[in-house]
Amino acid sequence: MKFANYRFRAKGVNNLGDQMQIIAIDEVYRRMGIPQGDIVYLDTQELDRYDGEYVILPVTMPLVDYREGGISGRFSRHIIPVFLGLTMVKQTLEPEEVAYLRQFEPIGCRDEWALNTLRNYHIRSYLHGCITVTLPPRECQPRQGEVYLVDVSPELLPLIPDRLREGAQLRSHLISEPLSDPKAAALAQYREYKDNARLVITSLLHCAVPCLAAGIPVVLLKEKVSYRMAWLEKILPVYTEETLRRGADWSGARMPQDHQKRILDLTVARLRQAYERNAPLYDLSYFYEDRVKSEYINDACHSLRQFVDENWKDPTGAYRYSVWGLTQISEWLIGYISGKYPNAKLCHVYDSFRTVQLAGLQSQSPDHIAQAPDETVFVTTNGAEAAARELFGRIGKPEGTYAFVKVVR
Repeated sequence: MKFANYRFRAKGVNNLGDQMQIIAIDEVYRRMGIPQGDIVYLDTQELDRYDGEYVILPVTMPLVDYREGGISGRFSRHIIPVFLGLTMVKQTLEPEEVAYLRQFEPIGCRDEWALNTLRNYHIRSYLHGCITVTLPPRECQPRQGEVYLVDVSPELLPLIPDRLREGAQLRSHLISEPLSDPKAAALAQYREYKDNARLVITSLLHCAVPCLAAGIPVVLLKEKVSYRMAWLEKILPVYTEETLRRGADWSGARMPQDHQKRILDLTVARLRQAYERNAPLYDLSYFYEDRVKSEYINDACHSLRQFVDENWKDPTGAYRYSVWGLTQISEWLIGYISGKYPNAKLCHVYDSFRTVQLAGLQSQSPDHIAQAPDETVFVTTNGAEAAARELFGRIGKPEGTYAFVKVVR
């Protein structure tokens, strides 16, 4: 089993903040001592189609585009997600999403909006914050340093003191032209901040948090406080026009070092725990799965399927049938017929030994079969074949109106 990270290319505007989340995961792996060869990079648009070696994937990116099945349809079965920063726009979950998330509890949420949504469905969850909090602090401070204004809302620019605004370095994380390597572009921009910034003033979440993690003083300005900030306020004030007019600390906020270590330790612990719990199981599974595969049949059901396909030619036919024997073969057959022949009707369920329900019908003794001569009877257990042949012969049931399970040799 390996670890995974994302590869993301925007179709329109490149937001370097998306890449900062990927860079943060790379850095977590580096500090865990994970060799580069043990990291698989997965395109965010192809996570549901990944079919390689099983991987552990931290879920931190805001994967909010539509998928059938929602979050349950997002990841392939070869991805073991570790939810460290789930974020969602919607506030409702489909039943299959609830079932999927419960497999991977506890769910770390990036913001309180997602946390409250999950808790409304009684999913064990906690507020983890953004993975970029774990980026390491810079090694030294610049002697003089520059003030950087990064994508500050034009509405709020005039409220920045002249002494900070004049001569400030203007930067943007929103790149409209195509980038051959957006991750490298984000890393280069981040290194510039780490080398030169004495203060960063921004309206972007994924500029503010990485700079805060690096030990750069940050002032975060927003026209309105987004739900995406519903965790960050604990460590970084979010100033709006209203609060700026009441006064702001323009020296910038700094990251509490003990808090940063706490988040990193928890992140590493959850990834290691997921690996140790899953690697022995899925390494064995992949050993068997990674092979040249034959064309397989369901041999237990093959003879019954063959009978249906050869005798029931009209897919719209109102066929009437019964099953004799309560087995998984019975359940498979009912499902197969329901899918292929929507007008077919299961009329009776027969069993010589038990009185239980199958597909909404109460089982009864096969002695009643003579009362329904128009039904095809499928004998779905080998143990009933001798009794069934004797009964069919005694009541004169014609060939072609019954079928048996046959062993495929």
